[in-house]
Amino acid sequence: MHANAHQKALLSTAELESVQQQVLQRRHAQTRPLDTPYAGAFLSLHRGHGMELHDVRPYQVGDDIRHMDWRATARSGKPTSKVFLAERQRSLFLVIDRRASMQFGSRVELKATTAARCAAILAFSALAARERVAGVVLDNEARFFSASQTIEGTLPLLQAATAPLATHPTTEPLKLSALFEQVSQTAERGSSLVIISDLQALEAQHQPLLLEIATRFEPLALRITDLAEERLEACGKVRIISPLSGKSSIIDSDDSALRRAYADTMQQRQRKLEQLCQRSQLPLHTLYNHRDTLQQLAQLQ
Repeated sequence: MHANAHQKALLSTAELESVQQQVLQRRHAQTRPLDTPYAGAFLSLHRGHGMELHDVRPYQVGDDIRHMDWRATARSGKPTSKVFLAERQRSLFLVIDRRASMQFGSRVELKATTAARCAAILAFSALAARERVAGVVLDNEARFFSASQTIEGTLPLLQAATAPLATHPTTEPLKLSALFEQVSQTAERGSSLVIISDLQALEAQHQPLLLEIATRFEPLALRITDLAEERLEACGKVRIISPLSGKSSIIDSDDSALRRAYADTMQQRQRKLEQLCQRSQLPLHTLYNHRDTLQQLAQLQ
């Protein structure tokens, strides 16, 4: 059930333009911006003019009179000013997985295509909100793209995410420690860090690494999955090809015991992943490659 790597772009230029229009139309149709997983207040660590009250202190010459705390002034008899945390410009960092296990799709599209579409939706939404967008695309190598606040500056990242898949994907396991060390050095501290992947490389040994990421960023994992990875349909003899080893075998999907064992194994794997993400302070949401990606993202709260 492993899909051969395609020789055409996962999303064409016209499809990217359509995604952008859908995002903008949705924003315009709502009284508030599109609810995306990275939405939220990202505050700077220094004091200054902002939206969130941080503290009060004695009035100083030059303080804005609009920020006077009149109740505290009345209680103490001394002029008192409010001090706010300054809001910092939001920044989005995307980790987009296109490696071998993502090159699979039993229904509408490959998981890698859904990941690319998801990245485009988040990027266009962030740009529409005047946020910076940066990221890394995982293929046979990790390619980093610097932050930009413009369509032109973000386009190289989206082109890499939607480019034709590698004809011979690497079978080397991803060294997450090295990857996230690079991410930590590249992404702005406090950025929304969105991992778009099937997360098949994530293991319990990565928990300390994920906890470290959670202290530096606002992380979110969007797990891309295919229904065939949850349950095996009864459709006779099926040839299975491993995306990692390339080895193939034939199974009888009409075997009910085999289907039950398959479903049980997949459920156990899902529970382990959910538990790992919970322990690692990594919010986890699942997106299916046969459903509308924009609608699924809009439903995340």
